[in-house]
Amino acid sequence: MLRILGTLGAVLLSTHVMAIEGEGDPVAGKQKAYTCQFCHGETGYSPKKDYPHINGQNALYLYNVMKSYQAGERTGAMDNMMRQQMSVLSDQDMKDIAAFYASQERGKPQ
Repeated sequence: MLRILGTLGAVLLSTHVMAIEGEGDPVAGKQKAYTCQFCHGETGYSPKKDYPHINGQNALYLYNVMKSYQAGERTGAMDNMMRQQMSVLSDQDMKDIAAFYASQERGKPQ
């Protein structure tokens, strides 16, 4: 029984992840992420110590963070700047940008 549940969970998880990845276009996201690069770096590995590395991060997580900033629900040192950046983006823009950064290799670029 446990083995069946484990297999079912893996199938559901992989289906869910594919659905998330299918919503954003990483190629379009790379073009749309040009203003993100000033703080988060070209590939999402930030050259600045006070900004998070977002390369290889889960696309759904990144999308939800952007939506939270856009709605004014996320606060912190950079909330005003992030809210302003997100205010000009559509849902599809945010999905594409999230897909782009999620597609980048995690860790420091070589």
